Amino acid sequence: MKIPLPNSKYIIYEKDILDMLIAFNNADYEWILDFFESLKPIEHMDELHTYTFEQLLANAGITSQGNK
Repeated sequence: MKIPLPNSKYIIYEKDILDMLIAFNNADYEWILDFFESLKPIEHMDELHTYTFEQLLANAGITSQGNK
């Protein structure tokens, strides 16, 4: 069964990314989940230059090891 997901966009600031990296480093995964659950979708994002979360990670040089 495939569940349709919303195609919403959010604004995440540089401080948010730094806070996420600090929380990840401290293994504070609950804070990270709370952060993503508290995000509010932004309307009219088509007018702004945006990046996907994957693009942000790639730009920061963060790669996933995946399941091997």
